[in-house]
Amino acid sequence: MSNIKNFSIGEIPLPNHEQISLGKRHPTSTGAISIAVELDGSDRIACADVTSGFGHRGAEKLFEVRDYRAMIMLADRHDWLAAFSGELSLTLTVENAMRLTSTPRSTMLRTLLAELSRIHSHLAFLSYIADEATAARLWAVVESIRMAMLDWAGNRVHPMLNRVGGLASNAPEGWIDRLEQTLDDAARVAAELRACLAATTRFRGLAVLDSKACLGHGLSGPVARAAGLDLDRRATGYLAYGEIFRPVQPREAGDAESRFAVLIDEVGTSVDMIRMAGRRLPEGEISTRLSRRLKVPEGEHTTDIEAPWGIASCLMVSRGGQTPWRVALRTPSFANLSALGLALEGATTADIPDVVASLGYTIGDADK
Repeated sequence: MSNIKNFSIGEIPLPNHEQISLGKRHPTSTGAISIAVELDGSDRIACADVTSGFGHRGAEKLFEVRDYRAMIMLADRHDWLAAFSGELSLTLTVENAMRLTSTPRSTMLRTLLAELSRIHSHLAFLSYIADEATAARLWAVVESIRMAMLDWAGNRVHPMLNRVGGLASNAPEGWIDRLEQTLDDAARVAAELRACLAATTRFRGLAVLDSKACLGHGLSGPVARAAGLDLDRRATGYLAYGEIFRPVQPREAGDAESRFAVLIDEVGTSVDMIRMAGRRLPEGEISTRLSRRLKVPEGEHTTDIEAPWGIASCLMVSRGGQTPWRVALRTPSFANLSALGLALEGATTADIPDVVASLGYTIGDADK
């Protein structure tokens, strides 16, 4: 005889729910999702219904009542683990609509910052598999990245550096050289995380999402690459990726172990790309002079970027004014949560934290 159990993920408890925490510093601790699971008569999950949206953020509506410059400042509060990527999605959409190309220096710096944001995000999610000693070093790297952003932008988590046509400011003198130690530490932590993952088999064969399931749920990024489906937008060469892109080797199993392994591999390739960007950084201006009254040509404009957890798309509809008529976002977190119910089928209730941890999301990115 089947029965229903309710769980909530994160530090915010929900009435009549069993609360599950993935760790106080893990990204899931910032918000809650609800999971109602139907058991098959034992402790194995027959089906699961996942509900998010408790924050009622309405980010897309907020973008639509800001002008094109002001809405970029809101975008980095969308996925706060990869704030720069949020800014970049909207900025590139406006620039593409205006047929505007940022300066070569700002393009390379944007690419460097996007990869630094990826490391920041990946390490936060990988904290779940770290042992105590590795976790201490991992969070030290995360804090080092935040201090680097503070040094440049004056903000630790929300850089607010993107501007239409370039960046708000140039990298401070010596900033890239000072970043080398952080990159060394990130590479060492990635090696330690690989050892932590190899030391356990509990993620092997768990929550399998094959390539068919990925296509059916719109999954991309590390989740799809773990199933042999490589949809990486960076391979198209946007920004400066045509010069510095280093792909990871896709896995085939599609299980939780493969997803964590891809995240670890991507920390290493991001370190490599940041170093290449620093060596190839051209001199010159970091912004393009524009009219004070910024208008976007009438029509529908779309842009795809590779955010840390996959393809992030922005659809912007303009009527030729100073504010967008409509803004719609396709976010990786929302896609990952849509597949969480399927991933939980066949797992036990004790496996729920492991399954959730392997399908990364942030509440801001999902609850749009």
